[in-house]
Amino acid sequence: MEPNPAYESVAHPSMIPLRLCTCIGSLIALAVLLLVGTALPAHAQPAVLVVEADEVVFDQVAQRVEATGQVRLRYRGIVLTAGHAVFDLRAEQLSAEENVVLIDASGREFRGERLTYDVRLELAEIRRGETVVDDFTIRSERLRAQPRLITAEETLLTPCDPARPTVRITAQHIEMIPGDRLVARQATLWVGRYRLFTLPVYVVSLRGGESTARSFPQAGYNNVDGLWVDNVYAYQLAGLPAALYTKLASRTGLIVRHTLGYQRPPFALELTVGRNQDAELRIFDQAETVLSMQEQRLGALPLLLAVSARTGWYDEMTTSLRTSRTMYAWGLRTGTVSLGSEWTLQGGVSWSDAYYGTGDRQSIWRADLGLSHRLGAGRQVSLTYSLLDVYGGTPFLFDAIDVDDRIHRGEVLYEQQGQRGEAATTFRTGLAYNFRDMTTSAILGYGRRVDDRYHWSITGEYNLKTNDTKLTVDVGRAFGNGTYATVQAIYHTLTGTYEDLDYIVAARFCDCIAMQVKYRAARQEIWLEVGLARPRP
Repeated sequence: MEPNPAYESVAHPSMIPLRLCTCIGSLIALAVLLLVGTALPAHAQPAVLVVEADEVVFDQVAQRVEATGQVRLRYRGIVLTAGHAVFDLRAEQLSAEENVVLIDASGREFRGERLTYDVRLELAEIRRGETVVDDFTIRSERLRAQPRLITAEETLLTPCDPARPTVRITAQHIEMIPGDRLVARQATLWVGRYRLFTLPVYVVSLRGGESTARSFPQAGYNNVDGLWVDNVYAYQLAGLPAALYTKLASRTGLIVRHTLGYQRPPFALELTVGRNQDAELRIFDQAETVLSMQEQRLGALPLLLAVSARTGWYDEMTTSLRTSRTMYAWGLRTGTVSLGSEWTLQGGVSWSDAYYGTGDRQSIWRADLGLSHRLGAGRQVSLTYSLLDVYGGTPFLFDAIDVDDRIHRGEVLYEQQGQRGEAATTFRTGLAYNFRDMTTSAILGYGRRVDDRYHWSITGEYNLKTNDTKLTVDVGRAFGNGTYATVQAIYHTLTGTYEDLDYIVAARFCDCIAMQVKYRAARQEIWLEVGLARPRP
């Protein structure tokens, strides 16, 4: 019988694959297989080991497999390729070198010059290694990875293309908890070939989206601040989470704010001291303490309760007012509650009550309720109720709610989602009732969307009493190279005026830098923001 040089699979404990060159070698291999099969207790659960290589040697006494040349190994969900590998079957420990690539049972990929891997502990140690975790590429002289913790020495990490990283951090040591945070020690932040700063400790959020992007400095321009740059420096102070926010602007000057927290679930205590800005970029100074309780389920009910209390001293620049504020708040909400096979319910209610040193008092009620009935594939009818109401008043501008922003409204809508070619379509129609001015409006809208290419939608709301039609238009198109232009408008036909008219251009360049330019024509405002791009979904 001629040997089959392509036969390279090995199974343990019942079968061990060896590349054999003679029929005598085949007989020796058969004997080895029998010995391995009897070496383990009869009740032991067999774990399949498959090895492919130019040369495979099995030591029956030491229970050791050594493979050389184009090694490919599979065992308990892990896959390894390397130039040379040794596997200890008893200890379930693997060592490899020469262009090592390991994919562990969870799908994480590690590359390096040398690797040791403990299968039982799921512990990988890599020399001159590289891996990708939470959209960050990590390159390190010494990398140690467990399921919930990665540590590394002499490290470069970047959310950009590692071949040409526009933004990167170099650090002597890092500790990474996947999905939570990354702590880099003796860390330097680089943009291109320019060093921005070096810090003893630099913390990066790994919770994705805005949280991750805000861990890096941002810059921009607006009509109030002028040119600005800001950064959030998160660190540990005596074992407590702390953050220092700094913003330098050409018009509003330096803004510095420090936050210190203490958590003992379900409670959290937070102290904030420094300068702040509200949504309209008005400046105020604050020294505030907040005690809050995380959402807690009320027994077996599908209800979640959160409460908070805060007190502090405030100095508002716009009004030149200095006084105290103490506020209590609670919120109650449901998740999505199924009321049978076709009905769902969700909603919430919250209340806050603020007392000011001037004697003023402001209470705010918020409520929303949604009841939906599924009619079929892509079709549903929904009844919604929304409320935002204010009692009393505040002497400050930063926590005031404009009269036009108050809501007391109910809607009945029919909505149908479908597909026309490659475009997703949405059609909606219904009625809305405004409890404030006791008017009814008819609603009609339609839109199409192709992700990363274009979208458009137009909704008309005709007031049966005033005969005013409020048109809401949202149109956007991609122009390649990560650039997307959008026009958003709210137009009233009765007065012939725009409530809002915004032109927005968002671009992503150098793989990981995002820029957005917004021109708000109705308000005569220009906004520019440049920073780390949010990780792609």
